[in-house]
Amino acid sequence: MRILYTPVGDTDPIRGCYDGAMLHIVRYYNPDVAILVLSKDMEKKEKSNNRFSKALKHVKADLDIKLICTGLEDVHRIDTLQPFVDHFYEMLTEYPDAEILINLSSGTPQMKLIMSYLSVEHDAVRGIQVDSPQGGSNRSEPAVNDDEDIEIIIENNLDDQEDTENRCHEPQMGYIKRNNLKQSLHTLINSYKYKEAIGLYHGYKRTFGDGVVIIDVLPLLEHAQLRLGLDYDGALQKSRKVGSINLSSIFTDKVLRKLHEFLMLMEVRLKQGQIEDFVLKTTPFMYELMRYYFTKEFRVNWRQVEKKTSKGVRLDMVAFKNQYPKLYESWQENSDTPYLKELQVSFYHMLHMLENYDTVDRSLLKQLKEIRRIEQKIRNKMAHEIVVFTERDICSAADIQSLQSFLHQIKDVFFIITGQEKQNKLVYDTINTYVLEQIQ
Repeated sequence: MRILYTPVGDTDPIRGCYDGAMLHIVRYYNPDVAILVLSKDMEKKEKSNNRFSKALKHVKADLDIKLICTGLEDVHRIDTLQPFVDHFYEMLTEYPDAEILINLSSGTPQMKLIMSYLSVEHDAVRGIQVDSPQGGSNRSEPAVNDDEDIEIIIENNLDDQEDTENRCHEPQMGYIKRNNLKQSLHTLINSYKYKEAIGLYHGYKRTFGDGVVIIDVLPLLEHAQLRLGLDYDGALQKSRKVGSINLSSIFTDKVLRKLHEFLMLMEVRLKQGQIEDFVLKTTPFMYELMRYYFTKEFRVNWRQVEKKTSKGVRLDMVAFKNQYPKLYESWQENSDTPYLKELQVSFYHMLHMLENYDTVDRSLLKQLKEIRRIEQKIRNKMAHEIVVFTERDICSAADIQSLQSFLHQIKDVFFIITGQEKQNKLVYDTINTYVLEQIQ
């Protein structure tokens, strides 16, 4: 379906024996529906002799004409023209799959400005400008008077003759769309909101149709979205390189790769200002990191010493004592409940196991204890107060400079344990930089 959305002005429907813009668009674009947005003055003119409807029906007899009477009088004030915008969006809701034509040449300059804005804002909209027969302003030609016979005016319309000139053209306003799009994409990408950026990209397919944006931008955005959702394999299927840089993880070990991807997600959440989400992710991350550390340094096979119970998976302390006596002894000496037969092991308990273990690096242990202290302080505050926490609140409770410094502590420990050189730049920032360069 093709719909013409048009203001109506003094040059409509006919002026100086030629089509006004509205009529000319109907003549050459053949819409199924014409939605006429009328000011109070234009409404009176239509009621007096049906001038607009008759002229449109003369050109296209089966045209479905819908009149929107706004009652507006101060049509030269742009702030009064909100109904033109409101009805436009109502139309989009009613006809979501229609092709929309917007008349850019009828009405007051203020109306034309509004129409131009609407044509730029939406990708499925085609803005159409109609040149006057004189190739300039036709204001010198008298408008149709209320007492004139519209039938005679239609009969004397020179545009009704064969081989008349099509004066319609569609201004190339893609550059305006692209500039708006660039700004929106910049904001979304810098905020790591890839899903929204992809949606915006798809919403402007026509804008990108001329190859302004390099073809590998979309796969990179899809890669980032999947990767941020911890779908590493799916992300690599979309894209494996950003420019000449390989996007593959620096870790080949699946456990470490999973941990690193989760750590990068934590960093993104902190950059996004999602403080509570960042804090909540700290506990499971440190728990899994410590389990890896125990496996790596002490050859702990967790499956052999854990069992399923009605309360979930628990550490069998008898089996643990038999297989890892030194770790058990350290735990027993430092635990508040040293005689438990089953233990829901946590970061806290694993620190107890390391406390008296003489081969454990003291510097590393100190760092782990500090992370535990901060984590405990933060969780205690968040668990006992029904308020929205600011970073300042959390840092004050935990006695730290910033959550960024806390994250750096976690990253330091992670790279010490993994034996990998510390990576400071996020893969997402590498992607963002490249994508933004391409759409610039």
